[in-house]
Amino acid sequence: MLKRAIDILVSAAALVLLAPLLLAVALWIKWDSPGPVFFRQERVGLHGRVFRIFKFRTMVAAQPHGGLQITASADPRITRAGAVLRRTKLDELPQLLDVLRGTMSLVGPRPEVPRYVAEYPEEKRRRLLSVRPGITDFASLRFRNEGELLSRADDPEREYLEVILPEKLRVAAASVEHASLAADLRALGLTLRTVFLPRHPLQKVINVIEHQRFWARVAARMEQASRRTRWLAVAVDALVVLACWHLTYLFRLGVERWQPGRPWYDDLVSFGVVAAYLVALRLSGVRRSLWRFFAFDDMRRIVLACAAAGLFSAVWVLMAQLVGVARAVLVLHPVFTMVGLVLVRMLVRMVWEQAHAVGGASGGEPRQAIVMGAGETARRLLAGLHRRQGWKVLMLLDDAPSLQGARIAGVPVVGPLARVRDPSVTAGATHVIVAMTAAEGPARETALALAADSGLTVLTVPEAEDLSEVAEPRGD
Repeated sequence: MLKRAIDILVSAAALVLLAPLLLAVALWIKWDSPGPVFFRQERVGLHGRVFRIFKFRTMVAAQPHGGLQITASADPRITRAGAVLRRTKLDELPQLLDVLRGTMSLVGPRPEVPRYVAEYPEEKRRRLLSVRPGITDFASLRFRNEGELLSRADDPEREYLEVILPEKLRVAAASVEHASLAADLRALGLTLRTVFLPRHPLQKVINVIEHQRFWARVAARMEQASRRTRWLAVAVDALVVLACWHLTYLFRLGVERWQPGRPWYDDLVSFGVVAAYLVALRLSGVRRSLWRFFAFDDMRRIVLACAAAGLFSAVWVLMAQLVGVARAVLVLHPVFTMVGLVLVRMLVRMVWEQAHAVGGASGGEPRQAIVMGAGETARRLLAGLHRRQGWKVLMLLDDAPSLQGARIAGVPVVGPLARVRDPSVTAGATHVIVAMTAAEGPARETALALAADSGLTVLTVPEAEDLSEVAEPRGD
């Protein structure tokens, strides 16, 4: 009842809001080629009842009767307007009328023509026809480039019946089994993101952030150690020390008294403090460390250098009887400076790791994985795999209740292992990696069986002790 109410409200609102767009598309179709605006075709719906679906016409009006009922992207019958409508999926918008009149839903298995429904296995036919068909679902999202796949096949209909249709049925049946409001909302969100809004305004920014060549240049530049970069590091350290001196005054005196509360000679004192810190950083060996490899030992050296330089500065100011310098600033400045120096180096290391991971990625299609298991093996796998060589780990699955909702190396644990069979979870993934080397035989076999049910490529990892420098998992 709730699902039907949402269908009515959303479809009615969408038809009103999209009315100008629908009218413009209709006029374009009429101008582009002779024939009706809408394409009507019999489809099988709820409980096997046949209905006529609404779609914008994308092909020439005069089509031979009884021909192929699937369309490849290179089909010569597709009109110029139809090519754009099919590519942007705008030809599906009139199905909002089917949703409003009750023959379809917003989210559900895509309705098929009677000819192909007859090819369904009995169990899947009964399950899929037990719910209203939908405009979108996870099966259609997985095969959103179906036309291109068919255009590359020697026999498009055979490719559809033997390769595409069985996988679509498997995903659609799993979607019905795991149906929920949250899954429907996720399907709608993915549809808007991947189909209706393929090039949003921030896409150029995202392309730069994820562009392999850009990060390769950044990595190459950061690897170049020269006299110029060493002096640049000294200059940055000096600016951090000076900025923290003024920030400490701002923290101690507030905005109103920040300038009036400082003595006339405070700027000269601040330059002397900067010199003391640079000397301490050099003597402690901090200046000889590479920022992109910043580690705990470097932080320890920074703490010691700041403590020594802060003590020296305080003693020098007191001995010189520079009473205008606030004592609280002398105490707090080493702490502020330590935090500032550490944060700058951590930022550089983060940029380096991003550049090294993305810039060194291999070419080809990105591989997005779901990892089964969230123990030590998974942690080591993430350290060697995530965002490297074209891989991205989307999520972790584990049966341990204490791990639910946790994040490991920035990757969330979203649920138990059985969720790998839920298409709303696996949407967008290309691989499932079983990282459960510590599991007993039956538990591991169960995990492998669940992974196989996902329909994705299943990989396993080697034993945990062999994962210290893992690059890629091996095929199961």
